[in-house]
Amino acid sequence: MKLGHDINPDFQIGCMIAMVPVYPFSCHPDDVVLAQESMHQRYVFSDVQMRGYYPAYTLKEWARKGYDIQMEADDAETLRQGCADYVGFSYYMSNAVKTDASGVDDPITGFEGVVKNPHVKASDWGWQIDPVGLRYAMNELYERYQKPLFIVENGFGAIDKPNANGVIEDDYRIDYLRAHIEEMKKAVAYDGVELMGYTPWGCLDCVSFTTGQYDKRYGFIHVNKNDDGSGDFSRGKKKSFSWYQQVIASNGENL
Repeated sequence: MKLGHDINPDFQIGCMIAMVPVYPFSCHPDDVVLAQESMHQRYVFSDVQMRGYYPAYTLKEWARKGYDIQMEADDAETLRQGCADYVGFSYYMSNAVKTDASGVDDPITGFEGVVKNPHVKASDWGWQIDPVGLRYAMNELYERYQKPLFIVENGFGAIDKPNANGVIEDDYRIDYLRAHIEEMKKAVAYDGVELMGYTPWGCLDCVSFTTGQYDKRYGFIHVNKNDDGSGDFSRGKKKSFSWYQQVIASNGENL
């Protein structure tokens, strides 16, 4: 960060976190505290990069686990001078957590005590579809750091099937993105969140890193490749391609 700013003070250099807001499943104090502790796993990276020091909850965790982190004399100053200018983050879903035995450990997010949220739907992979959670996440991040935000990933993984004419009518992807963009706009217009930009995931189908699948597709452009190895990598526009094209052209006015 410091080197970039030394080269050009006008450079805007950011950090990036995978933002998954965690809700307490109930108003039981134990669930509330578990949700708070779970969010520390998300915030630890951006806390350091945006504030310029290790948060107290991390130092306490290291002490409990017996970690001996060696810090050189000038490390603290290096962190202080290396604060990022904005927070980049991805958003796909929210989670809910509960302290009783019904909760499970989520291998994707790393959260403990995860349970299904009965108030939201989920994708075929169990990722909870929560557009309002994006607005909530934006407010949480902006209030925490008071720096501009940049949504660098937001998308819907699904099994896309072409119709009789070979066209993928992915209205479910359009609905997902439309709902999230609408909530994003509320965070800016009503809540005063400073937002630099929005980039969906993604342009074209690629291997999903969370599952290693081609069949879990996110793109506006279909790539003819499948989990069984078949396909020639040919490409074609999905219905969402034209939809997002006009979203860009209208700067988000035509959804």
